[in-house]
Amino acid sequence: MKYETAMLKTFFVVAVLTCVLTFGAMVTTAAPVATQSIAAVR
Repeated sequence: MKYETAMLKTFFVVAVLTCVLTFGAMVTTAAPVATQSIAAVR
């Protein structure tokens, strides 16, 4: 495998993992934060 191909595949895997971790963090923390900010506005 060429060096460039290995770098691109590694970058793709890191990007997907970053997206999955970010999505997981948003899903698990979005509801309490949203309800607290809505309650604070009212």
